[in-house]
Amino acid sequence: MATATTITINDQSAVAHNFAPAQRGLDYINFEDRSSPYYLGYGKISFQLKRPKAPRKGETRSTNLKLIARIMIPKLEDVTNSTISGIAPAPTISYMPACMLECTLPERSALLDRQDLLKYIPGVVVNAQFTTAFQTHEMPN
Repeated sequence: MATATTITINDQSAVAHNFAPAQRGLDYINFEDRSSPYYLGYGKISFQLKRPKAPRKGETRSTNLKLIARIMIPKLEDVTNSTISGIAPAPTISYMPACMLECTLPERSALLDRQDLLKYIPGVVVNAQFTTAFQTHEMPN
């Protein structure tokens, strides 16, 4: 079993963000970028592995595992100390860019099948049609 280690990712401005392991469970792990002075502003990455469950009466057994990756980067509201009391208000989230990738991994799939799928993911994400839709909110014609 692999050991959880810090994930380092550069943003568009080439600033390195370190997502350290924060919480672990049997089928999940959460990582946090603790560069914000407020917990509310921590960027988060999480992985979750959903295993097939025993079927209920009358149901057929699912033979698929689900691997889910989530990225959440909260942006805090800009606040100032120019309140009547002079005390800065508590930070709040203004908005949160997020992404979720869900992979279906059939139990019957071979390692090569899973390696192929993994290889396709970055190819799709860096494809010009995807990046245009991502950045401009417009689908290609």
